[in-house]
This record gives sequence, structure tokens and C-alpha cells, in this order.
Amino acid sequence: MFAKATKQYLRTHWYRSELIPIYAITGAAVGMCGYFAGRALQNPEVVWDKKSNPHPWLHVKENENVKLLDPNGRFERQWSRDRL
Repeated sequence: MFAKATKQYLRTHWYRSELIPIYAITGAAVGMCGYFAGRALQNPEVVWDKKSNPHPWLHVKENENVKLLDPNGRFERQWSRDRL
């Protein structure tokens, strides 16, 4: 009795044909999010070992640019992460 009611509930509320695209898009979005997160964590800029350099921001000098782009040209040098 309970199994029959459960099957009927699932068939009428979860397995409707208009919900299949929503399930497919949600599954694809979750899969792509996991893929891109995995690729981003393999980037060399991601530091997993904090014991060797726990405070990297203390090594930035006053006239060093840490951003990718300096449109105003205010900084003399570009900071590079030479120690990890």
C-alpha cells in the first residue's frame, strides 16, 4: 500500500516531463561548478602550505603594485611572489 502510494506520488510530482529540463540544467550547472572549482584549485597561485609563509602581505614594499593592471602608473615595480 505504502509503496504504491509512494510510486504514484513520485510519478505525479517528481517525474513530470516539464521538470526534466530543470533537472538537466541544474545537474549540468553543478557539474560545471565542480569542474571549474577543481581547475581553480590546481592553479599555481593557490597556496596550500601556509606554514612556509603565513603572512605573504608583509613582504610587499611601499611602491610595489600587487594588482594585475595599474592604469594610473603610480607604482614603480610589480610585486612577484618569489617565496611561497
